[in-house]
Amino acid sequence: MISLLLKMKSSPLGVALLKDRKLLPRTGYRTVDMPRMRHMIWDIMDEARRKDMIHVSFDVELAGIHTQMEKYSVQSGIHVTLTTYIAKVLADSVAAQPEMQGYLNSKRQLIVFDDVDLSIMTERKIDGTRLPVPFVIQAANRKGLVEIDAAIKEANRKPLHTGRGPVSALESQFYSLPRMVRKIVWYFIRRDPRLFKAVAGTVALTSLPMKSDGRLIGWSISPMTLTLIIAATSNRVVLVEGNAVEREVLQLNFSADHNVIDGAPLWRFIARFKKRLVTGLADAPPPASVQPVRAD
Repeated sequence: MISLLLKMKSSPLGVALLKDRKLLPRTGYRTVDMPRMRHMIWDIMDEARRKDMIHVSFDVELAGIHTQMEKYSVQSGIHVTLTTYIAKVLADSVAAQPEMQGYLNSKRQLIVFDDVDLSIMTERKIDGTRLPVPFVIQAANRKGLVEIDAAIKEANRKPLHTGRGPVSALESQFYSLPRMVRKIVWYFIRRDPRLFKAVAGTVALTSLPMKSDGRLIGWSISPMTLTLIIAATSNRVVLVEGNAVEREVLQLNFSADHNVIDGAPLWRFIARFKKRLVTGLADAPPPASVQPVRAD
């Protein structure tokens, strides 16, 4: 690297730039100070790079999902969003197959939690910039659709940097610390899954609310063992009893830590997740394929 810099300095262009600063552009750009909460995104990216992720993309027909949502609306008298419904189905599916939210501790033991703490990304305006910030719904598998829907709405409107909102006052102070200090703290967090769960949750959910003309594949960069991206809706032509029929489908993408989850268990989980989405039926959890260390 040093030799490259020396070569550039001795090159004709380098000599010209050093002699005549006027060659450097003075206009046509602007310098923008990054908000301190951007440190949160950088920290998440740093932790995510430590994962060996596998990704699976698939479609689900929206007709079955809308049927279940309408059925619940009639029974409860309230309207629930698509994100809320998928969040509840995801939490219940992971609770039925809890090894999908296992985390390795410092001794390379697998810690599997009983409750699903669902981390959901929401976009908020911070220091004049719109940033994605996570908030955690604790024990989402034990909550109903109404409670999850209320938690999501509260996270979208609750003031930041106070109380237990998407970004608490303590978190705001943490991300103001120097990067080296934050890396030391993250070192201890990642070595204890119980501490990681308290900070970040166990399963992540994010969405891209948009309509797509074609297939949209979103692969997450996430420090979580399991992350679901609600990508987009689009129209597809499918065969129904030999006839071509246009159907509206929802594109979903799962990302999983391959150090914990193999391809076959992930696919079985996705098959059961899809069934729950379109039928609302709860089935028995599959036999455990691992011998996890249960977290109290």
